[in-house]
Amino acid sequence: CPDTTLLANKTVLICDASAGLGAELARQLAPHHVKLMLVTRTGRSESLTNKQNVYNKEGKNNSPQSQTQISAYTWSSLVRVRDEVVSLGSPQVELLSYDYSNLEDAHTIIEKTIEKLGGLDYLVLNQAEIARGYLVKTRHGQSPEFVERTFSVNVLSPIELALSALPHLEKSKGHIFVASSTLSVVPKAGLAVLSATKHALNGFFYSLQQELLARESPVSLTIGALGPIWTGDMELLMKDDVLPVKSV
Repeated sequence: CPDTTLLANKTVLICDASAGLGAELARQLAPHHVKLMLVTRTGRSESLTNKQNVYNKEGKNNSPQSQTQISAYTWSSLVRVRDEVVSLGSPQVELLSYDYSNLEDAHTIIEKTIEKLGGLDYLVLNQAEIARGYLVKTRHGQSPEFVERTFSVNVLSPIELALSALPHLEKSKGHIFVASSTLSVVPKAGLAVLSATKHALNGFFYSLQQELLARESPVSLTIGALGPIWTGDMELLMKDDVLPVKSV
């Protein structure tokens, strides 16, 4: 049995912690008395089959559900997660809301974590823009704006955060965890753009891992090729699934 007392008072930054895997990880870490920075997103995860999202001929989203409403929902979810993890034993929990597609300010997440928690030991890159639907049948799914935003959130944002965090993780001999996916290996109809981002994510971080090893950096890095995890978010995502699932 591992000695989890080593986690006591360590600082952990978890991206996309308002629900799903990020929220569950926060709950699992809290009894070990870690200090947490929990980040939720401002923005929208797009579904090409979601009837609530209505796109005009230019490919712009005219959904009646505003970004302000979505941001308020994710923030209230994050607050509930914070209350849970405090009750489970975490001595300090800080919250942050951020638009992961804003790459220029990605460093502020790291800076605020250092300012609030006094350091950084673990960086969990769990953010993902999940888009579902047959790409060839949807004008929006083929739009450069859609593809660019998905790559910004899923690939460029983790890269920027990791590079900003590296000097601090060098000091703490810390660790980076990257939430990748089996989609980086096994294709699935309706998830073309998401699959492409996971391939890119693996390419960058496996290469970075080799660089860290080559220069004997004290920073360790893990890429997790995760399959479907039946969280509440996944249940909602798959509830109206119109895509055929084929075992491979």
